[in-house]
Amino acid sequence: MKLVIGFFRSIMTVLYAAFWCGTALITLVIFPNSSEFVLIKFAKKYWSEFMMKWIVGAELDVQLHPETEALFKSGRGAVLVSNHSSYLDINLAFASTPIPIVFFSKAGVRKVPLLGGANERVGTVFVERGNIKMAKKAIKKLEETLRNGRCVVVYPEGSRFETNEIQPFKKGGFHLASNAGAPVVPVYHEGMGEILPPHTFIIRKPSKPVVVRFGKPIYSSNVEELRDKSFESVKDLQAKLKL
Repeated sequence: MKLVIGFFRSIMTVLYAAFWCGTALITLVIFPNSSEFVLIKFAKKYWSEFMMKWIVGAELDVQLHPETEALFKSGRGAVLVSNHSSYLDINLAFASTPIPIVFFSKAGVRKVPLLGGANERVGTVFVERGNIKMAKKAIKKLEETLRNGRCVVVYPEGSRFETNEIQPFKKGGFHLASNAGAPVVPVYHEGMGEILPPHTFIIRKPSKPVVVRFGKPIYSSNVEELRDKSFESVKDLQAKLKL
């Protein structure tokens, strides 16, 4: 029975996501200046918050460091660096972050008809390894997105992992954050790996609330320092949950 219910949750999640992603895409094509509405209403409220609560059945326990809360209230965005454990991490990021968010994305997405243009309009930062020209454009785009009061989410581990052990961070996103002079906010979440682990599509019933902790903003122009401090901060956030 649990397997049947989990399969039903998974099907409903996919259908619900397809509906709202399609609605957002059409809205952005017809109304190019509607990105703020799409991010806050469609992506955050109607898609992610509703889906996490009523379809997935997850209760969220979210806490922000006072300096991060003040940063968000100031209208300035930041680069959010987080651990990565599930396909649903994107929805968790939308649901738990109090201001609009977008993501780092591979440059190839930009070339996809309609989808590329929609991502461009909401402020998605496109990156391509080894492309200096693209890197300069990405820095400018990141600066613009942050000025518009949006956060850019990056998962520096590079992939989803079944273990709760934080994997070493890759430097890519930190290069852009450093060059853009952007504050980096470490984020740790726990519980999504239990609900939808990597390499499976069956959503499990949560046994406890999903915990999300936003750490203190980190400022540095040094890429290695930014990466290392972020890594240690995420690990510290994890360790504090076990005390």
